[in-house]
Amino acid sequence: LPATLYGHGEPAVSLALSRDAMRAVVRHHSRVVDLEGAATGQALLQDLQYDTFGREILHVDLLRVVKGERLTVEVEVRGKGVAPGENEGGVVEQVRHTVEIEVNPAAIPSELHVSLAKLSVGETVTAGEIIDMPESAKLLSDPGDALFICNLPSAEPETTEETDASAEPELVGKADDEESEKDSD
Repeated sequence: LPATLYGHGEPAVSLALSRDAMRAVVRHHSRVVDLEGAATGQALLQDLQYDTFGREILHVDLLRVVKGERLTVEVEVRGKGVAPGENEGGVVEQVRHTVEIEVNPAAIPSELHVSLAKLSVGETVTAGEIIDMPESAKLLSDPGDALFICNLPSAEPETTEETDASAEPELVGKADDEESEKDSD
């Protein structure tokens, strides 16, 4: 599997990775990988390129990581629990799917969570309410950014035209003269 390793002012290096090992990294949602062979140390999984069908990894971009360095990464956020607003007829919508954090490479979470247990109709859950932020991590996104909202569903628009059930459909495509000729034959 072709890969490119770059960063820290060093020249980019082309690498060949084990396809099976990379599948395992992706399956376990790992963000930092240990390199052995032509390149050593740790690297952050920066980007994956997939085939047209999204099944096979075609190329990997890796960013060099220095031990003790803090990285800025985007992490996916998921909601936990059931919002009371859903029982009140509301609909929960996730308006933002990721937050940006600064963290040590070893502590990068695969995802973060917020509790939906207090989300009633008309309320929001914000980035500042993340429940499992690693101790060493710092939230860089605005803590007031809305992640989930609960609103009542919007009413369907009313139709302004009334249809008359007794009206006959209009015939299209035949002229009155043609119809009368066929009737007289």
